[in-house]
Order: sequence, then C-alpha cells, then structure tokens
Amino acid sequence: MKLRLILVCLFVASAAYGQTTTNPDISAIGDFRIFSHDDESRATEVEELNIADPELELNVGGYLNPYARADAVVGWHGEHSAEIEELYATVERGLPLSAGLRVGKYLLEFGRLNPVHPHAYSFIKRPLPHEAFFGEEGLVDVAVRPSFLLPTGDAYTEVMAGLLKGDIFSGHAHEHEEHEHEEGEGEAHEVEEEHQKSLGFFGRVTSSLAVSEASELSLGVSTVNAVHEMHEHEDEPVKELRTWLIGGDVKYKYRPNRNTALQIEAEGIVRTSEQAEGMDDLTSYGAYGYIDYLFRQQYNIGGIFEYTKLEEMHEHEGEDHEVHKTDTWRAGLFIGWAPIEETSLVRLAGHWTEPDEGDGFWELTMQLVVSLGPHKPHNF
Repeated sequence: MKLRLILVCLFVASAAYGQTTTNPDISAIGDFRIFSHDDESRATEVEELNIADPELELNVGGYLNPYARADAVVGWHGEHSAEIEELYATVERGLPLSAGLRVGKYLLEFGRLNPVHPHAYSFIKRPLPHEAFFGEEGLVDVAVRPSFLLPTGDAYTEVMAGLLKGDIFSGHAHEHEEHEHEEGEGEAHEVEEEHQKSLGFFGRVTSSLAVSEASELSLGVSTVNAVHEMHEHEDEPVKELRTWLIGGDVKYKYRPNRNTALQIEAEGIVRTSEQAEGMDDLTSYGAYGYIDYLFRQQYNIGGIFEYTKLEEMHEHEGEDHEVHKTDTWRAGLFIGWAPIEETSLVRLAGHWTEPDEGDGFWELTMQLVVSLGPHKPHNF
C-alpha cells in the first residue's frame, strides 16, 4: 500500500509539473550484485557465490523555472519498502549577492563523496569512515542551507552554512547501536517527547583552482554539529549530548581529453561525541584515499585504502560503562567497464579487510548498474 501511494504521488506530481512547465527528468537505476568472501562473521555466505537483493532508485527532477529546480529520490533496498531518500528544492540563481539556497531532505555536502549516490562511485563499497560515521544511508537530514560565492580571483570558492532538523545522528543509528540501546529505547523516547532536541548545524567551505589547462585542484573543509542523545539524571534538567564531525578533503583531477582522466581524492574525518557527566568525550577518526584512472572513455581502474580508529561506549549488564576502541583498515582494487556509455556499467572490486578483532578476510564483488532515463549510472 505504501509503495502504491508513493508511485501515485509521483505520477500526479509529474502530471501537474508537465502542465505548468516542461516535463521533469525521470530515471530508474537498478543495482545488481554477486559476491563472495571468507568473513567468518557471515558464516552462511563464506566462500559461496551469493546474489544480493537488487536495489532500485527512482529519480524525478527538473527546473521549476529558470531560477529554481526540485528533485526527489525514492529508493528500494532489498526487501525493504520504498523510502524517500531525498526531497528538496534548490534556488540556483536570482537571489541577492549571487546566493544559492537549498531546502529539504538531502545528502549533505560533507566532503565530496557523501552527496554522491553509491552507484556513481568509481568503486563499489562506501569507505570505512563513511560506514562508521554516516551509516548505510549516508549523512542525510532535513536542512535549510544557503550558499555564497567568495571573490577569490581565479579560484572558485563557495561557502555553505545551514540549519539541520537534528535527526542526523539520533535518527539514523547503526544496527549495533540500536541493538545495544534496545532495552532503554522506550525511556529514551519519553525523554525526547518531554524535551524537543535543538537544531543542528552544517557548514562547508570549498575552493577549486585550475592548475593547468587540463588539471584542477580542489580543497574543502566541512563540519556538522547535532544532538545524538538526550541524557536525564534524577531531578536534573535534561542535557543534550552533541556530536561534532569535522572533515577535510582534497581532490586532484587531470583530464587531457574526453577519453582519458586521472583522479586522486582523499578525505579525513574526526568525530567527537559528548558523554554523560563524569565520562570523557569519545573521539574517533578515519580517512580514505583512492586513485582512479579512466582510459578509452569506457574503462576505469584504480585502488583505494581506508582506515578507522573508533571509540564507542559499551554498557554491560550490571557493570559500569566501558570505552571500546577498535582499529580497522581495508584496501581494495577496482575496475569498471561501460559497454554502453549512458545506460550501463559493470564493476569488479576486490577488498582485504583487517579488523582489530578477529582474522582478516577477503571479499570479491561484481556489480551491474543499469539506467533507464537521463540520469547516468556513473560519472565520465
């Protein structure tokens, strides 16, 4: 029923849109994967050929007028029902001081990779820091975010600053975090009803400069601050516990012609989370870097390295809280082939993961991405 309702709403919106202006762009992107690994924590799949549940992403977007556009992304992931992943409007021109404005639910521009949907990666898996700090769906929240261009000469510099609804951490807990806090979940909801959490904040500064006629260097700094938990102790007022994310990123791209390109990108992230009174803040960090070489326009090959050092609070039954620290790194190689440029892409990726606890393991994945409509399944 929920799926039918979403499809009907999209159809009605599309019909109304077509009567007032040009028809919106509508694209459906399918993601199919087969994989194998020797990770003992997933014992039923070890050294077997496994077929993942297919995923579908429906993109609807277009210009409302020469100044603004609207976009919606609905996703189906495995056996899960349809979910509105993004729904936002963007004013691109026409505001004072050449400002821009985005309002709605969307993947925040934290770094360069988070705003990109996974099917458009050069590789297949989300980098470890993104998995640990952003969750499976990426860093997404409802935001009001203006942007401004700075007069920095030959460099293109943009500043973004926005207010967040604040669900970015508390509303998208990881699976292990949900399990650990399952017993106290009812109590947490009661506290939240009595005390509405404050808004969060997002900011980013990015600058790009042409190094030569064929190459470009981009640097960026991002930050997010939002409530991750509300702590109540006896008769004391409810205290909001907040999390800070601070990240820096760099990208170098060399493209001498349409058929060849070399891209090097890296990002580092630090997460600091406040804890209840009497406990030290938890600080975690991670980084990744990759190199991607495109040749003959249809092929790309590259490698990626990822690392996380996490501090997490664990509560044992009848015992005090305990800080659990883990180090994990992962290295991988990937290759892609676009047999028909606009509509399909085949990727093959192999990874070796070395967790802090347990044995290291390999994983091999083959992915097929297909696109119906103008939205490309990959970037050229």
